[in-house]
Amino acid sequence: MQTMPHAYRRSALALIAMCLVLTACGPVRPDAEDREGLAATATQLESAGSYAEAAGQWRKLAEAASGSARNAALQNAARNFYLAGRFAQARSLLAEVPVPSGTEAASAYLLLRARLAVATGDGEDALESLSLLPEDADLETRLQALEVKSDANLALGKAGPAIVALVQQEALLEDPGAIRDNQRRIWNRLQEAAAADADFSIPADADPVARGWLQLGALLEAYGRNPFQLQASLLDWRARNAGHPASGEVLETALATYRDLNEYPRRVALLLPLSGRLAASAAAVRDGFIAAYYQQTEQRPGVRIYDTDRLGAAGAWEQAAAEGADFIVGPLAKDEIETLRTVSGGVPTLALNEVPQGDTLPPYVYQFALSPEDEAAQAARRALADGFGQAVALVPGNDWGMRIAASFGESLQASGGRLLGIATYTPGAADFSDPIRALLLVDESAQRHRQLEGLLGMNLEFEPRRRADADFVFVAAQPGDGRQIPPQLKFHYGAGLPVYATSAIYAPDEGPNRDLDGVRFDDMPWVVGAETDVVTLRSRLATVWPSSSGRRARLYALGFDAYRLVPILRNDRGLLDQGVPGLTGVLRLEQEQRIHRQLEWAAIVNGQMRVLSRSPDPG
Repeated sequence: MQTMPHAYRRSALALIAMCLVLTACGPVRPDAEDREGLAATATQLESAGSYAEAAGQWRKLAEAASGSARNAALQNAARNFYLAGRFAQARSLLAEVPVPSGTEAASAYLLLRARLAVATGDGEDALESLSLLPEDADLETRLQALEVKSDANLALGKAGPAIVALVQQEALLEDPGAIRDNQRRIWNRLQEAAAADADFSIPADADPVARGWLQLGALLEAYGRNPFQLQASLLDWRARNAGHPASGEVLETALATYRDLNEYPRRVALLLPLSGRLAASAAAVRDGFIAAYYQQTEQRPGVRIYDTDRLGAAGAWEQAAAEGADFIVGPLAKDEIETLRTVSGGVPTLALNEVPQGDTLPPYVYQFALSPEDEAAQAARRALADGFGQAVALVPGNDWGMRIAASFGESLQASGGRLLGIATYTPGAADFSDPIRALLLVDESAQRHRQLEGLLGMNLEFEPRRRADADFVFVAAQPGDGRQIPPQLKFHYGAGLPVYATSAIYAPDEGPNRDLDGVRFDDMPWVVGAETDVVTLRSRLATVWPSSSGRRARLYALGFDAYRLVPILRNDRGLLDQGVPGLTGVLRLEQEQRIHRQLEWAAIVNGQMRVLSRSPDPG
């Protein structure tokens, strides 16, 4: 065995001595005045809505305090991280705090713990926390507890006890306005539960009011994405439940909504490139549009289809307007949409793609796209909600990859996370080792090993290591590359890193996906949804419309939802404020007349797709 040279040994001993001195000194704790300053800054930041920054100040104060003061600061930090949407981080901090004494303090702590459990998908822990609430808690605490209990049961997929809790909450209310608000809340919860395919079994302790609400929820679950059939079912329910609280204002508002969903203009034009390079994609959109048309049993509009390859996008639009179209859907390609700036007239138009952010279109043009940038932004927010804030990204070195990387990084950093590094790869390559090793800094580990051997003048045992600062990997890839990348990530020491991706990585009905094991990705309900109405519709349409499944299934869903959006955009755009469930996602209208899709989440487990719980998406 070689010995360490004398000069190196002397330097090493000096370094060790310095470390010991620094360790002995320890951190310098702020004095009382500094701690007051930290608390004041944290309070100001919280008042300004800067919750993540406020949480950071409270955490600094906790590090400088001890005993009950430390616990109070940690609880404040957790509360602010909760308000900032960083639920896993908040829950981890609160776990360091014991339940405080006193009814008021214990109630605040346990309600926060229950809310954080719900936000991170742990309904059982939320219910356990609520069971510990003091029996002498005040009315406001009991009201909040029943609402959280409802949320916890919904997180467990149990609509029955969730609605029972809200009915119990209403029994404690006296103000008529508060009662009406609670009834609207129950209706909203029913819609959420139906969209999540919750269990609407009626609990034994449900009173007649709760039973009636749950029967309504079962109708929403069965027909939620078929407004034509749902409207008739709601009218039948009202006839059988005339004295139920929901039979008045709540149901009348809902029926007015579904009337707007069903009232189409007389003539609708569909503009698609049916004879050029995008013909197959356009045909899938057309099939979805016509399939939705045939789902409508009465008062169908007249539909005429125009080929933008033959007429040009602007020419097709102007011809449709001249021939009396009351609403125009299309065109499909990005460059076609750009030409809408040149048309004259005011016919409402739903373009099936989008222009870059900040580019303007006429005010009567809406944009509805299967945007990969939006999917990447949602992936960033999902990872943060799951407790991962430090990312590295692997994307193809082309325009598509750069746009996705930019959107992912902006969303991650805007929500309080960090993008530590990006590596690009060549699409279609058989070996992704070089960009993966560069991304995970494996080569730097080997270089440090060589430098240390040279410094010490001896051979050292060595096992390459990846970087330790990354929490997860974001991957942008098409299915072929996507199946190659995860195994190579594991081979190059990335086995412990969660992998997040967009829908592009997953190809339904194209063979096994075992190489994607562990990958989490966002996608539309039509592809990964397990809701009863989606499964039923998917099964029924698969034999009639081949384009409804397989490689172009997402475009088929785009066409289907485009048809459903026509009456909403024409009659009552406000319906989109709360979100309308569609096959491509929960649809909302945002700035610049863009339709935003809130997606489902899935993971590959043992080669099979498994649906994950839906997380909050503030974007």
